Amino acid sequence: MKFVYMRKKVLNFLALVTSFFACSISLQAQAPNLGAAANFVLFTTNGAVTNTGLSQLTGHVGSNVGGSTGFGNVDGVMHSQDPESAQATVDLNAAYVELAASIPLFFPALLLGNGQTLNAGVYSIAGNGTLSGDLNLDGQGNPNALFIIQIEGTLNTNASSKVNLLNGAQACNVFWKVEGAVGMSAGTKMRGTIVAHNAAISMSVGDTLEGRALSINGAIGVDGIFAFTPLGCSAPVLTGPNNPTLATTECFVFFAGIGPVTNVGVTSVTGDVGSNDGITTGFDPLLVEGIVHPVPDGATAQCAADFSNVYNNISSLPYDIELLYPAQFGNNLVLTPHIYLMNAAVTFTDSLFLNAQGNADAVFVFQVNGAFGTSTFSNVVLLNGAQAKNVYWLINGAITINDYSIFNGTIISQGAINLMTGVTLYGRALTGVGAISTSSVTAIMPTNCNEYSIVEPSDQTVCEGTDAVFAVTATGSNLTYQWRRGTVNLINAANISGVNTATLTIGLASVIDADVNYNVIISENSIPSDTSNYVSLTVETAPFITMEPSSVNACTGDSISFTAIAEGTGLIYQWKNGLQNVLNNDTISGVTSSTLSINPVSAANASSAYYLVVTGSCLPNDTSLVVSLNLNAPTLIVSQPTNLGVCVGDSVSFSVSATGTALSYQWRRGQVNVINNSSISGANSEVLSIFPSTAFDDGNNYNVLVSGTCLPTLISDSVSLSFNSCSIDLAVVKTASTLIPKIGSEIIFNIEASNIGNLNASQVEVSEVLQSGYTFVSSSTTTGNYEPTTGVWTIGNMGVDSIETLTITAIVMLNGDYFNEAVIGAFENDSIPENNTSSIEPIPTEFFIPEGFSPNGDGINDLFVIRGIMNFPSNQFKIFNRWGDLVFEASPYENKWDGRSTSSLNVGGDTLPVGTYFYVLDLKDGSDVFNGTIYLNR
Repeated sequence: MKFVYMRKKVLNFLALVTSFFACSISLQAQAPNLGAAANFVLFTTNGAVTNTGLSQLTGHVGSNVGGSTGFGNVDGVMHSQDPESAQATVDLNAAYVELAASIPLFFPALLLGNGQTLNAGVYSIAGNGTLSGDLNLDGQGNPNALFIIQIEGTLNTNASSKVNLLNGAQACNVFWKVEGAVGMSAGTKMRGTIVAHNAAISMSVGDTLEGRALSINGAIGVDGIFAFTPLGCSAPVLTGPNNPTLATTECFVFFAGIGPVTNVGVTSVTGDVGSNDGITTGFDPLLVEGIVHPVPDGATAQCAADFSNVYNNISSLPYDIELLYPAQFGNNLVLTPHIYLMNAAVTFTDSLFLNAQGNADAVFVFQVNGAFGTSTFSNVVLLNGAQAKNVYWLINGAITINDYSIFNGTIISQGAINLMTGVTLYGRALTGVGAISTSSVTAIMPTNCNEYSIVEPSDQTVCEGTDAVFAVTATGSNLTYQWRRGTVNLINAANISGVNTATLTIGLASVIDADVNYNVIISENSIPSDTSNYVSLTVETAPFITMEPSSVNACTGDSISFTAIAEGTGLIYQWKNGLQNVLNNDTISGVTSSTLSINPVSAANASSAYYLVVTGSCLPNDTSLVVSLNLNAPTLIVSQPTNLGVCVGDSVSFSVSATGTALSYQWRRGQVNVINNSSISGANSEVLSIFPSTAFDDGNNYNVLVSGTCLPTLISDSVSLSFNSCSIDLAVVKTASTLIPKIGSEIIFNIEASNIGNLNASQVEVSEVLQSGYTFVSSSTTTGNYEPTTGVWTIGNMGVDSIETLTITAIVMLNGDYFNEAVIGAFENDSIPENNTSSIEPIPTEFFIPEGFSPNGDGINDLFVIRGIMNFPSNQFKIFNRWGDLVFEASPYENKWDGRSTSSLNVGGDTLPVGTYFYVLDLKDGSDVFNGTIYLNR
């Protein structure tokens, strides 16, 4: 018994010592330095990271060797195989070494949980661990209490298992080093950083992780989980960017720089409402705690300028996180204070949770490059100190907040904004370009706006060349003033004074001074500056006609108008005809407008003295040019077409004569329009021509429509085209220049071909072959072509009564056949063939004029003999000496000249001396006169 007692004392002592050393060692253990890995909520050094279902993750996600797939929007950055993942790999391996080197003093059973409570320390489980039910980690009031749980096998959790943190314990100080795979069943609520060594990690639907799931050489698979990196332990406090300076935009709950702002239904608004380039309508002032600006004014102009600054400020912020799936935005996504980018159109479904993590000044900025639309009943939920005044939505596209949605934050847009039925907006809807429309919404500005109250200046209207004065009334001491046009300070100049006083004067105002944005900034020493409403200066101008009326040509019964365009203010018009005012009546209207109308026009309206007098708010008046109303001539047919009877193939012409203005014609057969083709021309003219005509053209219903500027269109009489019984009758007549040609001389043949029938002939040819008694010299034709080698004259077509001529020149030969015949023929049969042939036979004669003779009485060549002269009984022969004296004359000459003179002026007798004499011989047959010399030798 004593031994037993002593043994119990020893055991109790050893337990006490062990407990002491365990406490000492546990207090000395340190959390590993995760380095870059601390920024990841899911990470593996080697393996795939995959997600199925809709998971909500805060922190980076990635793999250094492998891809990340299946993830929607993550409140962090996806890092795969990049410098960040490489550094996280190095740091995670170092952290694992630290965790593995921690000396355990507690060795719990394989089954953890079921209400078990663990205090701070290093724990070791030698095999495969299982978490079931609740496991409580008790910090015992120490926020730095460190829990390291080393599991030498796998770690699995049963469904709905939970790790609870008690008495100041923090998830950032809890570490699970697992040598095997980690598997979490559905509904597990895990806290702490899990480091799986050479193994995979899997998490199921409904699991929650406040910590990290990190693997060394293992895949990570999650399905519809909620996981976020732990806070505390010197983790940086997320604040987001600084709030932008809203300036006067802070005062507006709805504002459009360009576009209308409209409401339907019962809408309750806290804040100002207005547009700087559009009207604001539909808001009940009793339901607006602020100012409704129905038209642009100084306040809206200043807001537009400040809006540009706010927009540029927010759009220039560099984003922290890009949400990669804008079409899946919402869906209970939890986001922390950051600058987020969505680079496409956004579809916001269900709810979005903005978690300020306890920092009431944390700012959230969303930059959206695309349209933005929500589902019905969508909700932006503010968590852990998040405030609507610190949330900004920069959206470059059209925005639709759907029915009954709750939306927090200020919308800064460059597109149309539509807040639909029942929407509640805690923030502002501001756009630079686009309409804003609301329908029974509640909009509450998230901050207050204090305005400086003054008696505003008023709009001014003056005539060009007179003074314009703006005045403002303000109370206070040491006030200073600065008048502006828009945002540009005015400076005292030749026609501007009082720019730093309560009264601004613009002397001799001109149109370049007209503007809608005159305003004044009023400042006091201790009070912020205030800007007055924008007011307008309207400079009215005298009438000036910029487009003169034009003269009009019209038909009786037409509707016409004279129009003039004038510039100026308060214009009044009066049309005149001569010195008389034109008066409105049943046919005349617009006599006091820019357009004078007459309908219908009658002859009484024709005049060359119409003009317009324009008066206005300012002098002088202006008068237009004088114009005229001219009546066009009516269409009238003065000569009808006539019936025609022709031969097939003839050229046919129907004609009409008409008077009127700008006449046009359309020939018809019955009611069918005639169309120009290869044989028809003039279908749209006064004369319709058909050539060649065919039997198809026969008809008794040819007529023509004649139309002009004025109605009606007239139809001519219907006329007929009929064809007679026709035939061709070709005739040929051949003549010669002489029928007694001289051998060796030229003879001219004239062949005349004619069509004396009443039908056109085609393929007409004349055979005209020169016989052997002639030599061809030349030919000419009035038409066609003559080929002397074949003797064929090709004429072609010959119309009725046409006559064509062939002329042939030839030399008469000494011997040969002198009979000559011309024969004409055509493609068609000739009705009278008897006149198709014509022939002649000239009788050539020998004809020779010698160059001299010797009348010496020797019986040889004593007479001057011209052979063949007897064939020309009407000849005349004359001889002249070298002085031009006529020495011999005979008519006719009968070869009897013997060298004696027949002149009465002979000196020394009538015997002519030896010498050269000149002769002139005219045969009197129409041939050329012969001239030459004769040598008389004794």
